[in-house]
Amino acid sequence: MIARRGQRHSQAVELLTDIGREVRTGVNLLSQLLGMPAADRRPLRDELIGLEGTAMDLHFNLMTHIRSVFLTPLPREDIYALSRLLNRTLEHVVAAGDLIIARESLTLPRQSSDQLETLGRQVDLTVDALARLDDFDHLEEYWIQIQRLTKQANRTHREWLTSSDSAFQPNIALQQAQIATAMLQAVESLRKVSTTAGSIMVRES
Repeated sequence: MIARRGQRHSQAVELLTDIGREVRTGVNLLSQLLGMPAADRRPLRDELIGLEGTAMDLHFNLMTHIRSVFLTPLPREDIYALSRLLNRTLEHVVAAGDLIIARESLTLPRQSSDQLETLGRQVDLTVDALARLDDFDHLEEYWIQIQRLTKQANRTHREWLTSSDSAFQPNIALQQAQIATAMLQAVESLRKVSTTAGSIMVRES
């Protein structure tokens, strides 16, 4: 059974928001990686990978919670979908960080910072929206902003892949593409989070 609208601070919502904050921490670590010398990056790897374990524990706690309560703030399948997509986003963030750490001699272009900034804005909007899932006007604005940011991210992705003459260096081009793709996959996962939130808004309003 679904709880009445206005039950904003349920444990399920708090756990979802906590998972979103883990994604934010992952993006912050990516930002640190981009801003430090390649030789100093490796110590952050364990911290980055540890975020996946924390987020998965929160996911398991969330699943246990929604199975054990009679009322939930949203349909259980929606709560599960949001949690799964947030964890998938973090997987892509960690993959991007892992690739950056592994490519010590690779110089990343300006587009990598631009993409990370867009991803960070998406995460901040998502964490805010997760705490306000019963505010349908806010969810609508959130959905619109995420769509715009995703289109921007896709343009940045294309610019990244064509920003240098790396076509003459196939191995470097492949390494750039792998990192760029991991970041874009994180962006697209957050768009799916917003789409799920949008479907809740349409169905429940």
